[in-house]
Amino acid sequence: MTVGHVNIDRAGSVAAADASTRPLLAEHPGKYRLHRAGTLLVMTLDEGTGAVAREGETLCMCGDVAAMPMLALMNLLGQNRETGRLVLKRGAIERVVLLHNGDVASIGSNLAADRLGTFLVRLGKVSEKALEEAQDDATRTGKRIGQALLARGLIDTHQLWRAIQEQITELFADAVQWADGSFILYRLAPNFQFPSTPPLPMQGLLLEAVRRADEMSVFRERIPSTAARLRRTEKPPSPEFLKDSEYDIARKAHAVLAPEASVADVARALHVAEFDATRACYHLLKFGLAELVKAKANAPAHRLSREDEHKIDVFNVAFREIHDEVVRAGKLERFVVGVRKYLADPAHAFHAFFVGLMPDATGALPVATLSRNLGALTAEGHDASTVILEALNELTFFMLFQCGELLDATADDNLGRRVRLIHASLR
Repeated sequence: MTVGHVNIDRAGSVAAADASTRPLLAEHPGKYRLHRAGTLLVMTLDEGTGAVAREGETLCMCGDVAAMPMLALMNLLGQNRETGRLVLKRGAIERVVLLHNGDVASIGSNLAADRLGTFLVRLGKVSEKALEEAQDDATRTGKRIGQALLARGLIDTHQLWRAIQEQITELFADAVQWADGSFILYRLAPNFQFPSTPPLPMQGLLLEAVRRADEMSVFRERIPSTAARLRRTEKPPSPEFLKDSEYDIARKAHAVLAPEASVADVARALHVAEFDATRACYHLLKFGLAELVKAKANAPAHRLSREDEHKIDVFNVAFREIHDEVVRAGKLERFVVGVRKYLADPAHAFHAFFVGLMPDATGALPVATLSRNLGALTAEGHDASTVILEALNELTFFMLFQCGELLDATADDNLGRRVRLIHASLR
């Protein structure tokens, strides 16, 4: 952890106490909310997203996810039967977990793809057009989106509750896998009104999150993302596949592959969560009933969208920053050897994206090679934006892991902060 020092005079003016603190403050400009906790003063960045304390709330606990793993934190809050609003931040992603006596009453997110309406569309409960109309109603009347959908008769209470359960389970399972970021727990105002839906048990969510993480690590060895496309083979289903209830969704997925479809297509067609669709497709591959669609020979390079160009540019800024820090430490040769081995490893999920790839003299990845490899992947049905984000995130984590071995603790911590600041522009 990097420690800085500031001076506060009796007039309330704040200034860096020494030259080493100024770069730390410069990395985190903005407006801050000041919390008094006994003899402590705690500052939280106010970005207008609800991460700071609301009227009547008090700060209870805060910390670094790298120092307090999410799985341990959630288990602690559940065991202590805590009630409050837990704000989680990781780069541009923000999640708000509402706790009631140690259980999870709701989870909110700043990402559109995580919102309840999107879940209902994906599960096939409402159409996108119907959702837009309900959102207009919700904005006009001040109702929640679920209430607006119920009022229009588009879903019933059972369907809404199932969607809320799936939303909470999926967002919770993702959040507990975070390896970095920050958390803040606020005590709620005395008159706080909890959602009318019953909270989900913390221990059940933790067990499900661990199970999903273990299973997904196996699935990703064969299915790199939900954009991967599968094609039915001529092999007939075995008696085990046809009779075992474990493969109910896989049997339905087998019918959807006519002749081929992506994992995301399967999820939409069957109105199931992407995790369940991924598991079903994995079972089809395991039984030889489907195969991954391979790239067409001599596929043209993928034409990057402006958004994808921006993503690659941001990651390359971070890669150059990492490269420069390693050079300053005199450890470039060992670092490059490790990166080359990672890029050439045929075992990891993004090998096809990294084929023939070599960082340039500044540490950046050549865009032309990335575009060429994306051409082959998009020909297989992969989504370019998803591949770029997931693959380059994984490469960044590997590089930072290496830096933890090569750099001293202070340099490594400062580098991690700078990289997170750079990645914040991916929003």
